[in-house]
Amino acid sequence: MRPTAPSAHTRVEFQMSKFSTRLACGVAVTSLGLAGVVAAPMPLALADEVSCAPGTTKVSILSYNDFHGRITLAPAMFTAVEKIRAARGEANVGLVSVGDDIGGSTFESMADDDNPTLKILAAAGLDAMAVGNHEFDKGWADLSGRVHDALPLQELGANVYSRGTSTVAPPLKAHEIFEVGGLKVAVIGAVTKDLPSLVSPAGLSDLTIGDPVAAVNREVAALPTDVDLVIAAIHEGAANGGSTGDAQAAASPNFASMWHDLDPRVKVVLNGHTHQSYAWTNSKGQLFTQAASYASQLNELTACVTADGQLSGDLGNVNHVIDPKAIDASSPRIAEIQGIVDEAVRKADQIGAKVIGNATQAISTTMGNADVRNVESPMSNAIAEMFFDTLNNGNPEFIGIQNPGGTRDSFNQGDITYKEAALALPFANSLMTTQITGAQFKTVLEQQWQRKSDGSVPSRPFLRLGLSRNVTYTYDESRPEGDRITGIFINGSPIDPAKHYTVGSGSFLIAGGDNFHELAKGTGTRDSGRVDLEAWTSWVAAKKSLSPDHSKRGVSLTTAPDELTEGGTAARFVLDVTAADPTAPEGLDMLLGAATGREPKDPTKVSPALANTSVTALLDGATVGSGTVTDGRASIDVTIPSSCTLDSRDAVLTFQVAPSGTEIHKSVRITGDGASCASPTPSPSTPPPSTPTRPRPGQPRPGLPSTGA
Repeated sequence: MRPTAPSAHTRVEFQMSKFSTRLACGVAVTSLGLAGVVAAPMPLALADEVSCAPGTTKVSILSYNDFHGRITLAPAMFTAVEKIRAARGEANVGLVSVGDDIGGSTFESMADDDNPTLKILAAAGLDAMAVGNHEFDKGWADLSGRVHDALPLQELGANVYSRGTSTVAPPLKAHEIFEVGGLKVAVIGAVTKDLPSLVSPAGLSDLTIGDPVAAVNREVAALPTDVDLVIAAIHEGAANGGSTGDAQAAASPNFASMWHDLDPRVKVVLNGHTHQSYAWTNSKGQLFTQAASYASQLNELTACVTADGQLSGDLGNVNHVIDPKAIDASSPRIAEIQGIVDEAVRKADQIGAKVIGNATQAISTTMGNADVRNVESPMSNAIAEMFFDTLNNGNPEFIGIQNPGGTRDSFNQGDITYKEAALALPFANSLMTTQITGAQFKTVLEQQWQRKSDGSVPSRPFLRLGLSRNVTYTYDESRPEGDRITGIFINGSPIDPAKHYTVGSGSFLIAGGDNFHELAKGTGTRDSGRVDLEAWTSWVAAKKSLSPDHSKRGVSLTTAPDELTEGGTAARFVLDVTAADPTAPEGLDMLLGAATGREPKDPTKVSPALANTSVTALLDGATVGSGTVTDGRASIDVTIPSSCTLDSRDAVLTFQVAPSGTEIHKSVRITGDGASCASPTPSPSTPPPSTPTRPRPGQPRPGLPSTGA
């Protein structure tokens, strides 16, 4: 999920205390202007929202969350940390991680089992680290062994218990106490209670995961009485940073529990997990803040401390946006971190050179990159197919889905290297599933015609989703927005609007990214514990040889009768684009770069265009019409042969397009023509028999229609 901006620069008042001492404090937040796209980074400025009186010392507690192994961004983020340390004095600055430092990582860290990230964390000078769900991706044995051994301090998980107990599972612990400028700070760490559904259950078999709020409250009561400031670092958060704390509490039980039920002695709540940016205070005066994700922001709490270690005056808060180019290599810590990064990149380049598969022809997005997102492409559909193969768990009605902006690169013809595969899916999204109804899936497809949450149309008004091969749909853009999808089929059968279907994709899309808001309303959402790059490279390697699939999942069907009559006149179906200025511009052909009129940056990375030539209509496997495809458009006359039955029935008409292999389905009602096939009455010249003959079963009765009964 991409970070959502908090509200504009704000300042609120809330109550601070050393368990019993009241102290008014303010909160300040920078206006970040992030809404699914990365804004121009703001230069790091120290949080001057608080002014310290003479004789007091300004201290800072810095925090970040959801780093996810973005090691190439580490020198910039920790340069910001070092700048604040230099300004305040090393002893006056604390540094806290709110979890998900590893897991869901980019190629440079993932390629070496996140060891580069662990080395960076060891060099960064952290004072406290809470665990996130991704720390458990490879199981408890890995976290409690390899990961723990690589870090200079114990990670915090107050609600992670040894199985069947309420004892924090070692080597985790519940809290960390450290001093900044004489101020004694306690950080209590906890992870989302959804952890068992986010990772492999086998990896948690020795653990019991409790409620994070209950665990934090229990730990507060057990803290030493000389603690000056209590902070909860909970790897859980609000889903929408552009909203308000009260609104998010109403929308999310997990957030509501923190918002309403945390012990009032907890003065600051550092969130993570949802990759949002916000700073809110509740009715108890507790500050809730989160610093986006991926080393893009750094949260800074500032306070004034008296000579005897007491808080004095207001508390400041600001989320700094990190400039990824601002790196101070003269700092010893940054030089060490940069060295770790450089070595990791070198190793990753070697690993990336490994050949994992072969492409018989280029397999691409429309232009070989992510510039054009309003047409189907072999690459986005291939990734959706990977989601199907990896996550379907034997369910043939599973739906794999990929957003076009998430597909960043393409394969040229020949060897496919590990690095090429990594460049196609560089965001390190977790593979996730959710359940939605057939009616909701229709809404998801309708949302390809884009609307932002405020109802406005974004700069890309149409995003064409990639879908697994078992899914096809028809649309008519001349219809009103919200009612353009005219048919959806799973394995050739109409989708059931009331039935629940499991959808699988990357975490960004499942969370409603790219304005596919309906997906965020799914139920039973699960994290597979796998990262898209790992799953993708494994899928490519298993396939060994890949070819571009030019078949289309969505086709514009603009003239489509709903009723057909056996033995009746031909009914015409038109596969064309009717909107005067279509935002979904493509016909039957997958022409890719050739359809844009622009030259791709690298033509070798664009699949060859494929123009279709014919279309055949089938009913129950029998041909009922054929036509020619010209410039991606076709008209086809369908004639249903007589069956001499009075029955009407529902059926699915299938159009097969060659040579692409595209299949289009249309639900129709077929009326029988039995009345026109009735047996004639006897000729007047033939005398009737003197004795009526009793007809045998199945023999026609004079004057009655033949039914075969």
